[in-house]
Amino acid sequence: MQKSTLLIVGLGNPGREYTFTRHNIGFRILENWLTNLDLDNPDYPNKLDFNKKHQANIAKMKFENKNIILAEPQTFMNRSGYSVKSLADYYTIPPENILIIHDDLSFPLGKFKLSTQAGPAGHNGVKSIINHLGTKNFHRLRIGIASLKDNCPVNHQSGHNFVLGKFDENEEEIITDILTNTTTLLSYYLKHGFEKTANKFNGSQKEI
Repeated sequence: MQKSTLLIVGLGNPGREYTFTRHNIGFRILENWLTNLDLDNPDYPNKLDFNKKHQANIAKMKFENKNIILAEPQTFMNRSGYSVKSLADYYTIPPENILIIHDDLSFPLGKFKLSTQAGPAGHNGVKSIINHLGTKNFHRLRIGIASLKDNCPVNHQSGHNFVLGKFDENEEEIITDILTNTTTLLSYYLKHGFEKTANKFNGSQKEI
């Protein structure tokens, strides 16, 4: 594939017990977007399949005349960088063509932010990707998961059990809105690029 190939990666942990945990919001966003694409156009893949070489569930597609690789590392969160590096090397994808979708305790639930050249801020999956790629020059869609309640941990170290917990019923209503908004965002990103997408969607996130 050409260097114009884009890699979109949702982060999470493999296994059914983690499916609806806060840490797995990256998986849910990627899968929801793919499901909506399939409903609009049956030519798009409707699921990601496990690839042993890259230790990830992946799907390949064309969108807006671009080659797209979608991936969910199956290495557990703190080794996510292995899959990202393997895919980037195999398909000759430069860091600036990579978008990582992940949970972020820095933002309240319901908010999200597109960023680049940012540090891991205690997120082990992002830290692993930076270490494997040797750069922070990739894009990120950071999804706020901090509870609106007073008992939310203030950092990832104290929040280990929190991020592995599941959203409650009220929080799932907010997640429904997030899934809708990020589906629109991802399609816009593939049509218009990262900078225009960040300007448009970060601009609607004034509170962050």
